[in-house]
Amino acid sequence: MTASHQRLYRIAEIERITGIPRRRIHFYIQSGLLNKPLKTGKTMAYYDESHIEQLQLIKRAREQGESLFSVKDRVKDIQPRNDRKISDYYLADETEDVRVAESRKKPRGRNSVKTRERILRTGCEMFRECGYKETKLNDITRKLDIGKGTFYFYFSDKKELFLECVPRIFEEMFSSGWDDIRKLYDPLERLEMRFQLVLKELKGFCAILQLAKEAMADTDPKLKELGKKTYLSIRGPVEADIKKAISRGAINTVNVEMTASFMIAAVENMYYMQEINGELSQEEMKVHLFNLLAYGLVGIGERIPLPEKK
Repeated sequence: MTASHQRLYRIAEIERITGIPRRRIHFYIQSGLLNKPLKTGKTMAYYDESHIEQLQLIKRAREQGESLFSVKDRVKDIQPRNDRKISDYYLADETEDVRVAESRKKPRGRNSVKTRERILRTGCEMFRECGYKETKLNDITRKLDIGKGTFYFYFSDKKELFLECVPRIFEEMFSSGWDDIRKLYDPLERLEMRFQLVLKELKGFCAILQLAKEAMADTDPKLKELGKKTYLSIRGPVEADIKKAISRGAINTVNVEMTASFMIAAVENMYYMQEINGELSQEEMKVHLFNLLAYGLVGIGERIPLPEKK
């Protein structure tokens, strides 16, 4: 379908069609995950079919436990024409009620967007440093020097802020190295590069796992589901590499889920080992871990040599 035969949609229609609230749609746009809408004024914007496709892809991926950064490339493949303009599209007729309703909407403005972004950024920092339970709403508002009323204008409670922060924390920490991993054919090399990437952000990685555990232990179903999805988004890529390694005969047949979980737990414990056994370098710990995984406690084979002490 060419652009001239496509219609444009208002944000309310996009919400209805996709089932995704506008607050989350705006977050995807601000994060660079979703195409920017066609602006016709400071407070007026239109969305096209590409936005619907992108949002439906994101929604399916999130329901399957994928993180936002893991679907970023697939989302960006859905693009409108580079030279698109309003005259290229079909604008559906509007009723007077719709026009009046739009005219009465309170514009959010640039400062409003900045305030919301500040809340998200501060929330991410505090959740990473203190965990979910120990991060208090009073601490967030005090650090931002805003009232609770301002906070509640953007988020209904701490849980809603947390739900938006966790995917962002994950993406900010690990999105940069994933392109290099995708280029590797050998699944064992992919696993090794994943370890290297995580070791660079080991403290943050442990913070993400702790947030996932706290969420899974909560009584709120939404937080439980978030914790589960967050953990599976970490374990999923590791499982995929293990499955490929088994199918190519690179490793023995093992329980994929259990092995991936063991590897994640082992990496997490590297952080505590480093705190206790400070003389062990990350490279040494990585080699020890790979030798253990490859050869077990009694396996026979040519082990990876430890790095020489400088």
